[in-house]
Amino acid sequence: MSDTKEIVKSEVEDYAKFDIIRYAQVWEDADILIEALDIKEDDNILSIASAGENAISMLIKNPNKVYAIDLNANQIACVEFKIACYKYLEYKECMELMGVFYSENRMELYKKIRDNLSEKTRKYFDENLKIINNGIINCGKFENYFRIFREKVLPIIHNKNTRKQLLEEKSKEDRKVFYDKKWNNLRWKMAFRLFFSKTIMGKLGRDKAFFRYVNVNVAEHILERTKYAITELDTFQNPYLQYIVTGKYDTVFPVAYRKDNFEIIKNNIDKIILLPESIETFIERDDVDYISKCNFSDIFEYMSEEEMCKIIEKLLTKLKDGSKIAYWNMLSEKRASKFIEELKYKKEESEELFKKDKAFFYSDFIVEQFK
Repeated sequence: MSDTKEIVKSEVEDYAKFDIIRYAQVWEDADILIEALDIKEDDNILSIASAGENAISMLIKNPNKVYAIDLNANQIACVEFKIACYKYLEYKECMELMGVFYSENRMELYKKIRDNLSEKTRKYFDENLKIINNGIINCGKFENYFRIFREKVLPIIHNKNTRKQLLEEKSKEDRKVFYDKKWNNLRWKMAFRLFFSKTIMGKLGRDKAFFRYVNVNVAEHILERTKYAITELDTFQNPYLQYIVTGKYDTVFPVAYRKDNFEIIKNNIDKIILLPESIETFIERDDVDYISKCNFSDIFEYMSEEEMCKIIEKLLTKLKDGSKIAYWNMLSEKRASKFIEELKYKKEESEELFKKDKAFFYSDFIVEQFK
């Protein structure tokens, strides 16, 4: 990167905190992301790093490179840790150390990867061994938010048997009957609206600054999306719902944790280029020839439409014809193609993929293509 370029600051840096592991897992459905981007072997992909699962999952399609970027140094450490798990461990060891599988041996497994971590990341985990012992995927602020809901709130609403029934295999009609007759009681509606309010979520889950551009009733939106997940989607095949309710993955797993995907991920893991920087800084780089696919996670949720358009317009200089962009909206209604004529909104594709989204909190999934 040229030393003469001005350091570009991200808007979100002015009001959000980046001093913790906020997300220890990526709460986005990599299945629909991979389908949306239609990844090819010559693709250079730009991906928001977050906790790493999306960047890791895209390796199953054998792309050329994945640039994984994040402002939060602790998120970068989290992803570097997981990359080392895939690179130096076998499947069972990898899943045990990360916390996907139960383990009494995590400290011994940590020793197998420790010397291969950067000095900064090694120091971080050496000083936070509780993260290792508990399994890194369980140790983010957002995961703790779900833990409080699972352990303190949900048992007040439903007994253990009803919670178990939620995840059992059922037809769509039976799921709707179950929701109406057994799940959607007054305690559920009242406790849910309180716990998933903007105030409580901002204090215990997401950074309150991330609601800066949100003007909807947060709890009502998430309540409706949860109803959709319980009635329209197959609860038996939903790993995200299983984790929220039980605190673990047992019978179904996200893309990055599936045994069938492990070897190809392991073989491609060095294709991830991990960069501790903002997207604004990344697009000023001179050492990136081209980008053909982009996963923007839900970063536009945190910025103004003006800032979103500035980023996309600069990025267009690095995009190849036909490049695809994908991102989620949780509570906002942002879409870059409304303002940038070089982008085409893939409406039908976006809507069909969104209907299948197992990470059900979001209000929209957007796929756009560079004309």
